[in-house]
This record gives sequence, structure tokens and C-alpha cells, in this order.
Amino acid sequence: MSGDSVTFGFNVASSGAYSTAGKQELRGFKLAVKHINNGGGWVTSEKYESPLDGDGLLDKEVEFAVEDTGGSSDTARSNAQRLVDSEDVIMLAGGTSSSSGLANQEVAAQNQVIYMATMGNANSLTGADCNRYSFREMFNNRMAAEALAPALGDEFGDDINYVKISQDNEWGRTLRDDMETTLGNLGWAPVWDTTAQVGTSDYSQYAADIKSVDFDVIVLGLGGLDAVNALRAFRDEFPDSNIVLPIASRDIAQTAGGAIEGVIGTVAWSPEINSPLSNTFRETFREEYGSSTGTSKSASPSGAAHIAYTQTLQYASAVERAGTFNPIDVIGALEGHEYDAGLGTQTLRACDHQAMRQVPIVRGKPEVRQSYGSYYGLVGEPADVQYACDSGPAANCSLGGS
Repeated sequence: MSGDSVTFGFNVASSGAYSTAGKQELRGFKLAVKHINNGGGWVTSEKYESPLDGDGLLDKEVEFAVEDTGGSSDTARSNAQRLVDSEDVIMLAGGTSSSSGLANQEVAAQNQVIYMATMGNANSLTGADCNRYSFREMFNNRMAAEALAPALGDEFGDDINYVKISQDNEWGRTLRDDMETTLGNLGWAPVWDTTAQVGTSDYSQYAADIKSVDFDVIVLGLGGLDAVNALRAFRDEFPDSNIVLPIASRDIAQTAGGAIEGVIGTVAWSPEINSPLSNTFRETFREEYGSSTGTSKSASPSGAAHIAYTQTLQYASAVERAGTFNPIDVIGALEGHEYDAGLGTQTLRACDHQAMRQVPIVRGKPEVRQSYGSYYGLVGEPADVQYACDSGPAANCSLGGS
């Protein structure tokens, strides 16, 4: 590869309903590039086992180009193609939602460019729609459901009636099905079930509809602003209700404020996780993005930033291990690789390119205790959930060759 530099392409939602998470992703991406080029963070940490040395990538400076999906899969697809055609990117990363992640990985496969997915949880990303060029650090819906079940059993018991609202798209439907399976294994029974269109702003009618239903727990298979609007509506109608948000995030909690109190769910990563690599990431992120007043605590990273940082360094480390930018060789270096991203040892599987990793379970804090970007407390230790390559979403994955 000629020239003194190579370019990464970051395709994130800098505007729209997912922009809070998208902006955090972009911060994580930029911090990783800075550390690849200049050292710092995990690159120079003794705890991070990687051939990166803070002097670029294979003697080349790493640059990056950014596109804004606006939360649209169509825009994500056209952006990804533009990054490949106009910026000559050697790696694509991003996907602040599952739909934009699927668009990114489609373009990546068509152009034989490696794609490192970020926040998409849809099972199909490493299931029916998997491809040889795409890898995912983030856990999927199946893993979230399996991680939550024991914690919910401990919290509420087994003879539980619950109501559920799911987002009316592939992500929401598969999350609904996975949660129904795992909760059914606990002995939980759904007593009310409906779907909501993406972008629903008023959930007060849904809350009114269940006033006559005898239920113990509300399960919300919703994301983004939909989750925020639903949390507010149900808290208004049922202030003391038990709520489960299987796929939670800092941006949801930040917007929902006091409505997140007591809500149980999963997150990509939590700043409250105490491990050498988590602590290093948290502190270097705060140093980089602290406020102009010098208060670094005002720039606490989210799970979206952690995933973006991890994925960028995973790709770069694989390039160094392979000794080449050739995507086929880099794929080989990524497949089956064991590493630590602050959650303990995990593996980027060869069979479906899904990271087998731990899943943090959290509970929303009261508004008076929310500070410095910390909106959740950990519920026990992160859950270790794995499934075989011939089961779950992986059973529908065929990576193929080239």
C-alpha cells in the first residue's frame, strides 16, 4: 500500500434520535486513533496484550474520515460506499443502530473492506446476515436475554406476570422472542403484549391500556427516544412499577432522568466496572474530553465510546499481527483471537465473528445520585453468557469465502 498514511472510515449517527450515542462512538474512535499514532491508553498499557506501539500502523500514520448516518440505514449505506470510493478507507466502523450496522456490513462485504460493528444488537448481524468481512464486539439480543434471566429471577422470583411492549422492527421482534424464551424458563407469563412503531412519542395510551391488567413487571423492548418516552409514561401512571429495559444505555438514562430509577437492564460497558483496562480507558477518556474548566469528571465515557475504542484497537492490533493490510490476512488474525477489553478474557469467534464476552447487568440510580455520567449501578458481576456455533443466531450464519 503506497503513501505515508491509511484512512479509517467512521460512519455514525452524529444527528437524529441516536446522536447522543453516536457522538460518544466518535469520541471513542478518535481516542483510539490518537493512541495508535501517539501512544497512551491501552496501546501503552502493560495489561493490554497487543503489538501496537504508539507509532502508527505498519509505519503509516492513521487518519480518519467521518460520515453522519442521521440514524438512517439508507444514509448509512450511501455514506459507507462514499467512504470506500472517495476516501479509500481500509476499515469501516460504526453503526449506532442495528439497521445502520446491517447497511454498513453489506457495503463492507461488497467492497471487501473489514467492518467493525459498534452498537447494533440485532441477532442477524452475526446470524442470518453475517458475512466474512464483519465483526462485532457488542453482545446481541440473545446474549442480553440470557444474561438478564438469572438476575431477574433473583430480583423478582419465578411466578411472575409481566406486560411487554416491543419496537416494531426486526431488532424489537427478536428481542421480544428471546426475552419471552428466557423468562418462560423462569416461569414468567406474559399477560399483555403489543408492539409500537419506531418514533412513537406518546406512550400514555399504552400505560392506560394496562391499568386493568394484573401484572408484576413491565418489560420494554424499546431503544433510543422510544425507550425514554415509554419510561416517562409508565412512571407517570405507575410510579412504583418494576421495569425491565433489556437493552439500556447511558444516553437513554441521561435523557430519562429520574424515570430510570430502579430500571434493570444490560449495558455495553459501565464506568463503574473496576479493572485495569476499564480504569485506564475511563481516565484517558476523561483526560481527553474533560471540560474547559479542567474537570475531567464531566466527560465520563459511555458503553458506546468503549465499544468504538475497543473495535478500533482490535482491528489495528490484527493488522500488526498479520503484518499486512490485506483484509483476508487481517480476518485470519481477528478470527478466534482472545483478548481483554476490561471485562475479562473474551474471544472473537471464527464461526460467526461475534465476541463471546461478559454482559454487565445494571440498575438505574435515583436522580439525586446520578453524577459525572454515572446513571446505573452494577447488579452483581457481569454475566458470562455463551452459546455454541451450531445454536442460536450462529446456527443461521454462513460466512463463506472470497
